[in-house]
Amino acid sequence: MAERLSLAEFALLARLAEDGPASQRELGSRLRKDPADMVRLLDAAEAGGLVRRTPDPFDRRRRVISLTDDGEAGLRAAMEVAHEIQEELLAPLSAAERRTLHELLGKLPT
Repeated sequence: MAERLSLAEFALLARLAEDGPASQRELGSRLRKDPADMVRLLDAAEAGGLVRRTPDPFDRRRRVISLTDDGEAGLRAAMEVAHEIQEELLAPLSAAERRTLHELLGKLPT
């Protein structure tokens, strides 16, 4: 599952896991995605069983996007792969150098 996630899907699943269910518009804003790109991303993620769209109980015109069990499992698997890659990439650095790198990267705009 993890090897099939695109970077955009990974970002979508991570955002939902971190912030909880959200509307399509909210997710698009958080991910800085164009509305048309967001629709395509959500269509693909829903078709893959990673997310579900349900009616918003407060506004029937809106849909709330949430993770499915498969989406949560896919995100966990992708996070494990990412951690392994990170460990391999940073292996030559000492713990102090890793901290410095993390601090410097934290200064970059997101």
